[in-house]
Amino acid sequence: MNALSTYAANVATAIRTSLMDRTNFVLNVLGMVVNDVFFLALWYMFFAGFREVGGWGLHDVALLLGLIMLIVGISGVFFGGFRDMAAAILRGEIDALLTQPRSVLARLLARESIANAWGDLIMGIWMLFTFAGLSWPDLPLVVLGLVCGTTVYVASAVVYASLAFRFAGARSFARDLTDFMLLFSSYPGSIYSGVTKVAAYTLIPAGFVVLAPVAFLRAPSASTLAIMIGSAVLYAAIAAFLFHLGLGRYRRGLVPTG
Repeated sequence: MNALSTYAANVATAIRTSLMDRTNFVLNVLGMVVNDVFFLALWYMFFAGFREVGGWGLHDVALLLGLIMLIVGISGVFFGGFRDMAAAILRGEIDALLTQPRSVLARLLARESIANAWGDLIMGIWMLFTFAGLSWPDLPLVVLGLVCGTTVYVASAVVYASLAFRFAGARSFARDLTDFMLLFSSYPGSIYSGVTKVAAYTLIPAGFVVLAPVAFLRAPSASTLAIMIGSAVLYAAIAAFLFHLGLGRYRRGLVPTG
């Protein structure tokens, strides 16, 4: 509980920092809302001509987009440090954190709150309860899906950022992989097959970020629940292991500088 309260205090500080420039904050949020509306409009026009794609209709895609927007929004607001974690490692910014008793990884995640992520939060909630056709009784299942999806998303970003413990090129490569994962997560699962489907459930785990929660919400079952929770636990464990393995190299001075 003490660790959670410390993390909450750090996140609250990061959020207050992101709110300091109110004009910039509002512009960032509005910009993201406009971006999300435009993306939804593209899919709306697509389904105006094609009723479905691989068994996915407008409601299904709206469910997928609403979930991924909320996952990205939650990650950006409350775990925003994941975005520039590789750069922070290469710049040696974790030196000061090593002298503190709390988790280095937790402090890195809580060091920033991304302003435009609030736009994703607003649009995600609106989309789920309008175009996706969900209702308030579905809320517990939505929360469970969001927790699991957000865990996989942030954990994967941490795995990519941990590459910075081994080579300097991870500064941009980690962000590119995270953005690519987001791109993979923005399309119906029916379009993936063969190698792309393997990638979507392993190295670029869009399948576990959003497709598994979508499958769970479309047809709740014990198997989809087990897949969703199991993937969240697995990716979180992999992320923690690889980060602390790299942190050991950092302590020994074996990390490239950037």
